[in-house]
Amino acid sequence: KKRKLIRFEKFEINKIMEIYSEKISSGEWKDYSICFRSNYALFCIHKSSFAEPTFEIIKNRNNNPIFSLWSNSKLIRKSESLSKVLIYFQKPKLTLIN
Repeated sequence: KKRKLIRFEKFEINKIMEIYSEKISSGEWKDYSICFRSNYALFCIHKSSFAEPTFEIIKNRNNNPIFSLWSNSKLIRKSESLSKVLIYFQKPKLTLIN
């Protein structure tokens, strides 16, 4: 029996793409990729087409979906609300700690 793939809902993609388009316009981000699996959906943000993802937004399978934001294999935020995860991107001049 195949499990149904986890997907971002239309309103979730719209929220992510709203931020993505702002960052594209400012030149901060260059590309994205999306992956759907049976236990999670993944939206990756890249600074170039050939680079590893700078940020990963993950939607996990649960009764209530859990959203998380990762960068460089480090958890930045986790919430049942996508908006609470995405608010991280409203900070001015994001800097990553390596």
